[in-house]
Amino acid sequence: MKLSKEELINLLKGQVEDALIGDEFSAMVKDTVQQMIKDLQEDIQVPFKAKDVNKYLITNPTLKIDGGIMSTPQGSVINLNNKSNPWIQCSDEMKEWAKDFASYLKSGMVSKLMSESVDTEGGYLVPEEFRNMMIMYDAEDTLVWQRSTVWPMGGEKIQFPKLQQNPDVQDAGFDNFAGVTFDWVEEGGEKPETEPNFGMVEMIVHELAGYTEITNTLLDDSVINLVNYLTRLFRSAWYWYTDKSFIQGTGGKQPLGIINDPSILSVFRQTADTIEVQDVLNMESRMPAVFDNNAVWFITKQGRAALRGQTVTSSSKELVLQEMYQDLAKGYDMTILGKPAFLADGKIPALGSTGDLILGTWTWYYIGFRQDFSMDSSRHYKFRNNRTALRCSGRLDGQAAIPQAFVALDAALS
Repeated sequence: MKLSKEELINLLKGQVEDALIGDEFSAMVKDTVQQMIKDLQEDIQVPFKAKDVNKYLITNPTLKIDGGIMSTPQGSVINLNNKSNPWIQCSDEMKEWAKDFASYLKSGMVSKLMSESVDTEGGYLVPEEFRNMMIMYDAEDTLVWQRSTVWPMGGEKIQFPKLQQNPDVQDAGFDNFAGVTFDWVEEGGEKPETEPNFGMVEMIVHELAGYTEITNTLLDDSVINLVNYLTRLFRSAWYWYTDKSFIQGTGGKQPLGIINDPSILSVFRQTADTIEVQDVLNMESRMPAVFDNNAVWFITKQGRAALRGQTVTSSSKELVLQEMYQDLAKGYDMTILGKPAFLADGKIPALGSTGDLILGTWTWYYIGFRQDFSMDSSRHYKFRNNRTALRCSGRLDGQAAIPQAFVALDAALS
């Protein structure tokens, strides 16, 4: 005798759900069981000897049926007239099979449903039809990394001797030569003593790290190489956050960003919560001439919008901010008072805050680089949870070697 597909599904579904009573997976079993039965009927091998149920329910020649009640030699008693709940009694063998089957569902098929059914946690990686690609936009290129001076570090600390120069002409302590002075003397007169003052730039490495876990089922089923993809994603994010720290870092356990360095130059703004042409002119004039040639501006899109249309003087037609987009190959260029300007949304503060406009010569920002970004993975740490652990980190420090090479627009009014 053979049971119909519907009868077989109901029989197995009932026993598997019983094995899952009180478990959070029970509501997710129906479709999974139906698929497993389809696989079974199509003679596809599945774990835990699922096909062995045939000898109990399908082709056993000693099945007894009386008034719609079927019994098996193993002790199962089934009401064939009640298709929604056919079980009257289940044999120990069938209970054991259902228990193993339920365990498989929890660790295999149903865990797949749990981790892949949440779209934002990976579900979008395993749809029925999938292009072997990932839709994402690339973040902007680094701003500070490509312009700063990077020093490889062989240990936890690196030091640089420094002349205590002060190139700020608006400061009474203006001194290009760190205390070296000369006096005019008569022939044969006593020469005055003079010597330079020295200081030290010291960098101590700090670690920027991250950690995540991924279900092994998601790793196995994804049509893209998730570990390689996440390595690329995390690496881009790591460089973006370090780039931001070189601007806004508070020091201590992280790099000292230039806007938190008390020694950088600054000017007060003319009007709250905006940038005006006079702010730009004041910043440009505050920049010591020795740093003019390589200075660039960092600005946000809101700051750019505020400056658009403003002219250098009320009587001139020269725009303080000029934009050029000649063709796709050359891309977009922007200048402020003739110096290159770059959008830095997210890395510099919002419009109206201190540092929403920065003029700086970034070769005088030093990065001590001890360890580049690295990604490590382990299937052993979360083996019991069927997860792969991913850990990423890198170690560095950063600070302005000559703070006076930077001018920031202050939030305070003049």
